[in-house]
Amino acid sequence: MIKLGVDNGNYNTKSSEGMLYASGFSVSDKEFVTPEMQVYFEGKYYAVGERRMRFQQDKTKEQDAFILTLPAIADAMKKAGMTYGEINLGVGLPIDSYGMQKDAFRRYFLRDNLSFRFEGEFYRCRIVECKVFAQGHAALCRYYSQLKNYRSITLVDIGGYTVDILTLHDFRLDRSSCASLRMGTITLYSRIQDTLQRSGIILSDELITDAIRGESQHADSKLIGAVVEQAVAAYCKELFNALRERGLDLRLPTVFAGGGAELLKPMLYRDDLNAVAVLDRFANADGYKLLMG
Repeated sequence: MIKLGVDNGNYNTKSSEGMLYASGFSVSDKEFVTPEMQVYFEGKYYAVGERRMRFQQDKTKEQDAFILTLPAIADAMKKAGMTYGEINLGVGLPIDSYGMQKDAFRRYFLRDNLSFRFEGEFYRCRIVECKVFAQGHAALCRYYSQLKNYRSITLVDIGGYTVDILTLHDFRLDRSSCASLRMGTITLYSRIQDTLQRSGIILSDELITDAIRGESQHADSKLIGAVVEQAVAAYCKELFNALRERGLDLRLPTVFAGGGAELLKPMLYRDDLNAVAVLDRFANADGYKLLMG
């Protein structure tokens, strides 16, 4: 039995085994040129990670999220030295859709006889159980021992498309605090790309990420750096203001999580914020696996 946590983000897909790739694919009736990240499933070839899919409020309406989970399953099976086995899968949903969609999301993943190829290797498995958890809340579980002494904790999970918020008192969830804001880092990336395009500079999301990290190799890196610095400062100001407008006092112990928090980490340790931890982008997936028991 393989126990696996998968965070099916709209921006990136992450697994508890450390796999990370863009939540998107190109599809073809024929094999792609290279086998890397190539899935063959139900008569189609998928080049996973090629491009991100559009935002999906309900992932069960399309097969996309399931296909995007197959590389993570194959990776876990390969690391376990198996090409056939049973999978106990942990997944998550944003707080604002958890109550409505959790049962359908669980059924979406349950498969009795699943077969596919990944990077040329054939895999067959049964997803015998799927448990659905709330994003953000699950991320804190791995860090309980580190955070248990804080009487009140606000979690701000910065994803690609949404920012999920919740508050815990004595590690009990305050349900009235739960919210999702459509202020994920995709808005920051779009702003940077739009500004740079006016100067004839076209950068992919990956190159924008490099620029935010100060690792741009573009000939106009100084201009890019100036645009990025201004855009990041504006995005953080808007995000923190939106959080305060929801009644959050960010001078109380606050935990930031998600890929956005990891990327913007230098901006989160400042005098007007009480950031007690910045969790990495695998925190939710790790939490799902841990919560399965």
